[in-house]
Amino acid sequence: MRRKTLKIAFRELCTEVRSLLDDDALSLTERFNRAMPQITDFLDHARREKTAVAFRDKFEEIYFFKFEKPEYYAQKIYVAAWFALMNGRPKGTDQQLRSYYSEELRFIYRFFQQHAFHYQYYRSGMTELDEMLFLRGAEIQPVFIPEVPELDPSFSTSGDYLFAKFMAYEALQEFIIAAIDQLDAKRVPVAVSGAKPAKVLDWTGEVINLVELGYALYVSRQIGGGKTSLAEIFRWLESSFGVEIGIPATRLRDIKKRKRLEKLRFMAMMQQLLLEYIEAEDDIYGRSGS
Repeated sequence: MRRKTLKIAFRELCTEVRSLLDDDALSLTERFNRAMPQITDFLDHARREKTAVAFRDKFEEIYFFKFEKPEYYAQKIYVAAWFALMNGRPKGTDQQLRSYYSEELRFIYRFFQQHAFHYQYYRSGMTELDEMLFLRGAEIQPVFIPEVPELDPSFSTSGDYLFAKFMAYEALQEFIIAAIDQLDAKRVPVAVSGAKPAKVLDWTGEVINLVELGYALYVSRQIGGGKTSLAEIFRWLESSFGVEIGIPATRLRDIKKRKRLEKLRFMAMMQQLLLEYIEAEDDIYGRSGS
């Protein structure tokens, strides 16, 4: 019952915080100043609840510090990051605002890259390091967890803060992408009445081939004059073909493991097939013209 009560309180907190952040009648500062104390009060409540009674076993403790507490603390990180993002928006054109949002997306992506091992652990659902990361008092080398603030040792582990930051930054990433979509919608011509929505085509090849394509588009600066971020390109590929690519940096490592002459096998295959197609077309039209 204790856990259910805490979860209900958290759902109510999320609803209230979301309502405050969406309230355009309030200034940014007012929204921040009203939301943050509510989050802080909830975190204090959660700490009292969870430190008053011992966990039944290490598995219950790991579950709380791996899944529940990071979700709670992510609210605090998100609201602080959201306020900084919104407060720093340039007062200029839509293109300037879009560039600002794109740079913030690149910052988030760099953070995920900086903590690629732990982010992959967070995304994959692995459990091998849970006792090191999510049990209080576990010994761990600082180099393994490079960013852990001084927190209450009775209510913190070496990994829960980093997981909370992953959750918060993923939520902020979704917010920024939605904001960019709204800006882009202004530039798209109004669709003809009755026109069918664009069809999502099925990608039937290997997903790793999309990784090659995505990186090739990014490094060759073919989209948006080179201002489109890698994350945006992969999100576009995922939505266009209805697949989940995963973390680009992780998939790139799979390509790097290939033998030197086989690293870009998809690009090489496309080049060869296109050359054969062009030559076949030349043969057909050459014969028909003779």
